[in-house]
Amino acid sequence: MTSRRRKRGLNIRVPRLYKRHHARPGQPPGTLAYDRPRRVDQVSIRIIDYGADACAVRTVTDVEDTFRLRDSDTVSWIDVEGLHDTELLNRFGTHFGLHPLVLEDILNTHQRPKLEEYDDYLYLVVRMLTPGAEGEEGLHSEQVSIILAPRFVVTFQEIPGDVFDPLRKRIDVGKGRVRRMGTDYLTYSIIDSIVDNYFLLLEKIAERIEAIEDSISASPEPGDLSRVHELRRELVYMRRNIWPLRDVVISLERLETELVSDDARIYFRDLHDHVVQVIETLENFRDVLASLQDLYMSSIGQRTNEVIRILTIISTIFVPLTFLSGVYGMNFDILPELHWRWGYLTFWAVSVVLVLSLVGFLRSRRWL
Repeated sequence: MTSRRRKRGLNIRVPRLYKRHHARPGQPPGTLAYDRPRRVDQVSIRIIDYGADACAVRTVTDVEDTFRLRDSDTVSWIDVEGLHDTELLNRFGTHFGLHPLVLEDILNTHQRPKLEEYDDYLYLVVRMLTPGAEGEEGLHSEQVSIILAPRFVVTFQEIPGDVFDPLRKRIDVGKGRVRRMGTDYLTYSIIDSIVDNYFLLLEKIAERIEAIEDSISASPEPGDLSRVHELRRELVYMRRNIWPLRDVVISLERLETELVSDDARIYFRDLHDHVVQVIETLENFRDVLASLQDLYMSSIGQRTNEVIRILTIISTIFVPLTFLSGVYGMNFDILPELHWRWGYLTFWAVSVVLVLSLVGFLRSRRWL
């Protein structure tokens, strides 16, 4: 029960049942500590500052370049890639008024999806799941922390590489509603991009399930059962990461806060439907895999029964022959048939008649 790390996030082949998610014992709440191997050499901050008529995109490494965006008249998306620099994160949190517990949760990248409300911002955690590389099975998982404030949205990722490039392109070229709406719609678009990739992952899993089904239906192999168990573990892992997102989206839709406008609530309602669809698909896949496991066991049992049937028929045919051979193979001095002139031919004639009679009987009963 191990998990393997890949280029982005966690490559989940057989997810662990439990991992240590919390800080070391004895540390006070809100302590910023990064005790994992560094995933990038330097923290990168991508800024997309836009309004209805203009958009500016730039990448910086100095956190102070983001400070003026707190009170900007435009909408700003600050995407922080890299979490190992706790001093930078502390300076960022201090200027933008983030609670120390929020900063601690940002560094603790094993959070379940959740929503926390503060005085002037919302803190969200979403799990970004993406399929493995071409030709590979498994999936990648990465925590995306989101700060939703009146004039800016901040996303935190541990390493570069995400699913937001189509969204960034829409903002850059001014396509869609995102340039005309506020930070609440931007937050919706970010989460919607993550959910869209859930569907991509489900499509790949569906292809793997179909391949296993074809293999089991044609000729079940021992590896098929292992693949079924691996897929079931992945589905359980996905469900554990996606199921809480349903409550997060419901809360965004119903939360009484000025940070989410009535226009954006409609989109969060639609997003909730998508999340429910993903969860229902996961449940359907689990049922299909359970059926495939039953089909595999049934096919193996049928194959075993067929082998036993053939061996039983062979044994039945040779039982009388073995009896005759045993009788005339005994070392007695007086066995009258042994001295008959036609005794040997008679033995083979009787044997052939017995075999043909048994074969005819078995075919008449449709056992052969």
